[in-house]
Amino acid sequence: MLKINVTSYTTSQRASQAGTKVHQSLVSAMVCSIWLVACSGIGPESADTTDPASREPTTTVELTTTTTSAEDTVRAAYSAYVAMIERIITTTVDPNDPQLPTLTVDPLLSDVRTQLSTWQAQGQVWVVGDQTRHDVQSVEFEQGMLTAVITDCVVANDALVPVGTTDVSLPSPSTVLGHTTMVNRDGVWMAQDTDPNQRWEGIAGCAV
Repeated sequence: MLKINVTSYTTSQRASQAGTKVHQSLVSAMVCSIWLVACSGIGPESADTTDPASREPTTTVELTTTTTSAEDTVRAAYSAYVAMIERIITTTVDPNDPQLPTLTVDPLLSDVRTQLSTWQAQGQVWVVGDQTRHDVQSVEFEQGMLTAVITDCVVANDALVPVGTTDVSLPSPSTVLGHTTMVNRDGVWMAQDTDPNQRWEGIAGCAV
């Protein structure tokens, strides 16, 4: 975590809200269709004469393994996305960062680039708060497991400051329960949209 000194610098409410949209809310939840996907390969050509009771444990194990593997992959992609956003907004604030199109797609890609351009033009950069953290609560799939929605409970007390600022007064923390839609593009999970669903002042709501 970034170590900082504390002075009287504060950020505007509008800037904090913008940061909530782009940075804090990297999260989501959707309708789960995993069971249908796991069974989609079972048809007349794959049918056999084995007693159904004897097949049930195998089917259950395969479903659990498939679900766990897919969820782990989505969680890893989401974590990479969060880490990328944090790296960019706390360093270069570069809307043309080469990693952006590898982890995000439109409309989120365009939204992030627009916001980064604004901060860059204003000479501003983010400082990650000492209480900022993510707690992914669920991953749910739809559309043949090609779309996943992550629900993330985020506590954040980040600050938007002029580039070069060394002394920062961090704001009080707020809590956001957000939903981030991830889409599978040629086997790669990418962030497509994010929606801060609920917000509380302090460490509250989904964080307690």
